[in-house]
Amino acid sequence: MNIFINGKELSVMLENEKNAYEILKPIESWCNSNDFLINKVNIDGRELQPYIDEEYETIAIDNVQKIEVEALSHAEYSLYSIMSIIEYLQNVSNTEKINEKDILALKDGMLWVLDSVPRTIFLFNMSLESYNIIHILKMLEVKLERLNSISESLDKVNEFFNDDLKPFLNDKMIPAMELVVEEAKINTIALFANNITESNVLYKVGSLPKFLPLILDILDSIVNKLQSGNDKEAFIYAEKFSRIVSFSFSILSNAASLYSIDYSQIYLNSVSLSDAISDFNNMMNNVLDAFANEDYISIADLLEYEIKDRIENIMNYIPLVEEYIEKLNV
Repeated sequence: MNIFINGKELSVMLENEKNAYEILKPIESWCNSNDFLINKVNIDGRELQPYIDEEYETIAIDNVQKIEVEALSHAEYSLYSIMSIIEYLQNVSNTEKINEKDILALKDGMLWVLDSVPRTIFLFNMSLESYNIIHILKMLEVKLERLNSISESLDKVNEFFNDDLKPFLNDKMIPAMELVVEEAKINTIALFANNITESNVLYKVGSLPKFLPLILDILDSIVNKLQSGNDKEAFIYAEKFSRIVSFSFSILSNAASLYSIDYSQIYLNSVSLSDAISDFNNMMNNVLDAFANEDYISIADLLEYEIKDRIENIMNYIPLVEEYIEKLNV
């Protein structure tokens, strides 16, 4: 039987385990102690609920070939929660008309948003004052009260839905939540980069490529803002980009410290990882010089054609770093 966590096969020897519970419960305990949460469990292609309970005691492992576990850090889980809130709000705003059955679902959804937004924001050490979120939530609460007061009339509900609630979502709440997500992306990596130990370093290093889309999203935002002439916002996003890259690279730095790894000895296509990182840092200095000279055309070109490729290239070294750590643990 093969056991995988986040696509990485575990090197374990089974002893007296008889069912899936006895295999997965220690994995769950490890995840909990290292700030991870099990998000998905897949046994021989069948997806099961992520809470390891007595249901798993009924699954004998005699004929099981493959167990796959997806584990997310608490920060990742919270980020996906915020993104699911935005997805829900967008789905509501794209709905043209609601029927009587939809009214209760809409109320439940609004209650869910009112409950979930503060909790996820607090998990990221952000303030409800940021982006005027606390005022927007109070406005949403008022609109829920209004919906409750007119629920008996479907015509009034649809009038309220199209003329009041949807404009509020499109003009105020969704744009504010999108700003929250941008900040949460940075905080996700910052929180993930904390508390690296010998117990979790392999999984944190191996998870770095998952954050590449978040990094490139912010990079693309800088380029788009520069190309549209929005230089001030581009500078703000450049500062965010610098922070997010710094947090990402700190994971590699901490791994090197824990295991005394010499990145000048890890090669890909005849180039060492230390040289790849130095090349990236030199190119970032060119970006900073271009910012100092207000040469925004050069900045956009450097980010889009030079920095992006170098970040992607550094991520290609991650499997080699993982392999190096695994050898040390043998």
